[in-house]
Amino acid sequence: MSKEYYFVYFEPEEWIAFREVKQFGSGSYAQTVYPSPYPFYGAVRSAILKAHGIELQYHKKPNIPKQLQELVGDENNPGRIKLIGPFIYSEENGQKKHYFPAPKNVYLKQDNGEKQYKRMQYFEVETKVGNFTLNGLAWIPEMTNIEPAEEAYIELRELEKYKQGQSFKLSSPKNFIIESKVGIALEKDYKKVKESMLYTMNVYRFKNGGFFMITDSKETVQELTKLEGVFLGAKQRWARISVEKVTTTLFDKLENTNHEQTAIMLITPAIYNGGIAPSELKFGNSQILAIASGKRMVISGWDYAFGRPKPIYHAVASGTVYYLDSMPSETDVIEKSEHNLFGFGSFIYTTYEKFKANI
Repeated sequence: MSKEYYFVYFEPEEWIAFREVKQFGSGSYAQTVYPSPYPFYGAVRSAILKAHGIELQYHKKPNIPKQLQELVGDENNPGRIKLIGPFIYSEENGQKKHYFPAPKNVYLKQDNGEKQYKRMQYFEVETKVGNFTLNGLAWIPEMTNIEPAEEAYIELRELEKYKQGQSFKLSSPKNFIIESKVGIALEKDYKKVKESMLYTMNVYRFKNGGFFMITDSKETVQELTKLEGVFLGAKQRWARISVEKVTTTLFDKLENTNHEQTAIMLITPAIYNGGIAPSELKFGNSQILAIASGKRMVISGWDYAFGRPKPIYHAVASGTVYYLDSMPSETDVIEKSEHNLFGFGSFIYTTYEKFKANI
């Protein structure tokens, strides 16, 4: 059953970057990485505080009235601001397309020149994954004319099809490039170049689009629609904010399906106490049978109040798929991830098939 959500768009004025977690010095080259929720929450929080007349100073905690503090939270709690993402969108002729990270259990089948994207099936065989022993693995049931999926994204309407076990396809947004920029560092408190501090950084440059986040919180939308935009990412680049209602079945529970063949797909990174999964290999009472995952990603941020990096976490990547023996509740899944109030560990339900060998 379709439900209406608010999609919050962040359209960069020009280039924008989210620097990888590493030391930065003379002659350094810094990669821009796909952003976590942290810089978006930080940018929104700062913009709301400024709109309420709060003066923000670097390396100094602002004096925030209690009622406003409860709204915007702090670096460890988002308050009443509720956002899931970020994801990428493009816009052409007034029509927006919304892209999510592609599921990790997808492969490409070439048949008479026709591409078919397919899901890996569940193969019951004891499997070691890191420190875990699983009951099975995500298995490609074909041997010929197969290759890894070439695209890293899936558009919203195709993801709805994937969720329901229907035919789908992957596609990547064509509205951004990653380019390199050369920069110089300035002496603190002086408008002069810091000696030997020339560096290179690569950045996103969008054309007709940017990032978006999702919410069902009317209070969040009321606060965001008061803002023209936010300063976002490395070097605090300006991004214009807009909000639209979008109808989707993406977050619905599965209906008319075998709950014993339920899977979940992460649409945002998750931080689990067992690394690649919860330590007990369960979401509530639902046992994890197999995992299709990619490389874990480093999550951190910058604490502007104290002028230092935030703690580093190694998160399970968006797109990771967990094959389960039953359908868990939304709460059972979400609460397994640390920092879930910031949107970490957000997911959708989907299905899987069991592998049957032809003997």
